[in-house]
Amino acid sequence: MYLIKNIVVPISKEIDIKKALSKKLRIKSVDNITILRRSIDARKKNDLKFNYTVLSELPQKYLSNPDVLEYKIPTPYINSKKKLNDPHPFIIGAGPAGLFSALSLVEKGFQPFIFERGDKIENRVNKVTDFWKNGVLDEESNVQFGEGGAGTFSDGKLTTRSRDFYTEKVLEYLIKFGADEKIKYEALPHLGTDGLKKIVKNIRNFLEEKGCKFFSNHKLEDISVEEDHITSVRINGKKYQPEIVILAIGNSARDTFEMLSSKIDMENKPFAVGFRIEHHQDFINEAFYGDKNDFNITGSATYRLTAKFRNRGIYSFCMCPGGYVIPASSEKDRLVLNGMSFRKRDNKFANSAIVVTVNRIDFGNEILAGMKFQRMIESKCFQSDHPYFAPVQKPVDFLQNSITKQLSKTSYEPGTVSQDLNNILPADITTSLKAGLKSFQKRTPGFCEKGILLAPETRTSSPVRILRNKETFESNKISNLYPIGEGSGYAGGIMSSAADGLKTGCLFKIL
Repeated sequence: MYLIKNIVVPISKEIDIKKALSKKLRIKSVDNITILRRSIDARKKNDLKFNYTVLSELPQKYLSNPDVLEYKIPTPYINSKKKLNDPHPFIIGAGPAGLFSALSLVEKGFQPFIFERGDKIENRVNKVTDFWKNGVLDEESNVQFGEGGAGTFSDGKLTTRSRDFYTEKVLEYLIKFGADEKIKYEALPHLGTDGLKKIVKNIRNFLEEKGCKFFSNHKLEDISVEEDHITSVRINGKKYQPEIVILAIGNSARDTFEMLSSKIDMENKPFAVGFRIEHHQDFINEAFYGDKNDFNITGSATYRLTAKFRNRGIYSFCMCPGGYVIPASSEKDRLVLNGMSFRKRDNKFANSAIVVTVNRIDFGNEILAGMKFQRMIESKCFQSDHPYFAPVQKPVDFLQNSITKQLSKTSYEPGTVSQDLNNILPADITTSLKAGLKSFQKRTPGFCEKGILLAPETRTSSPVRILRNKETFESNKISNLYPIGEGSGYAGGIMSSAADGLKTGCLFKIL
């Protein structure tokens, strides 16, 4: 089997990949083609191309072509090493890491008990909608907490830095539970929040059919550790004695981080903070793709921007074409934003986080210092006279330290308040953010003039890392605790978190 890359064809509704490959390799015919990847080459506006990577059987003589490589099918590399007596391992958290660890365990004959501090998806949607429309925040069930995790109210991106056996299996599971098969090969696959809600519900139904039990509105309150072993956990005031605990709490479980910080090995870690920037999607389409394209085929234009200033990275993050900026708070009197879109990505606005890397130099060495740094920013952005309204400023005014007097309409539903965003972040971070915006404006004229900044973006990744063994995934010095997913500090986003969960489930077998 061979991998053939850089099969470039004009964008069209009907594309004959076999013909394109035959033409590229100057061969009469090619059979049994599997599309491995499809991306959009937008280097020339209004002359967009699809760039395909495919798998096919070819005569060995074609190995001399630099775009033809031998391909090895990804294989599993984690083996079941630990035998368990209890068929009901505890999973704390029903986000991607928790759900996919349950799917992996079910394959081994286990029937995990899954505890989630928030609601099932149906009730969670109602509470999130009430928060967005009326400012009523449930601190236990919101955009961050509840069945499906924080990714359920997002763009549902499935990007990953590497494709291996476990990421491929995640995609296969997602397709099984309702995702479009295109996610297997699109370079920038996404599910949309509407797609994710259906998939999460289907996963829950499947797991329940296999004997798993879900405990919604059940919060981990404490753990008891003796001789480097969890002897019990307290959930909703009740003590349990599980054989193992898989900890999939997400990156916003601050009260849980506080409880754990004195009991297990943790450290703070770098992340990024900044603002959201929103534009009309028509501007983004023209700026990055051109104005003479069929966007029914290409989809709304996306972008990824990076810059460097002094020792800091500035970059766009979680870009949501055809999306919405949403309030994503999980603590009262603190504001944080996120981006969200539906599968069709058909809203008239596009948004992205524009963030700057931060580390111990900015917030100190204490374990929870990064978390406290996030809270400080989120508290600054909350205004009691306009609860959960977003502070906003035009980028050109932000660069000039002047208040925006006339606000344009945004997708942000609760409302916006004009404010000088220069007073929200520490001065050095603000200076870096300005340098990044100037760089983006130079590369994409109109990026600052036609945009609006909304604050703040703080939950780019976990502010802590729960230290664990690289091979066994066990928490340092605690043999039956397995921190996984975003909250562990070893994953970020739906794909890597889900893959982390799958790998963890592979570690065990029933005695």
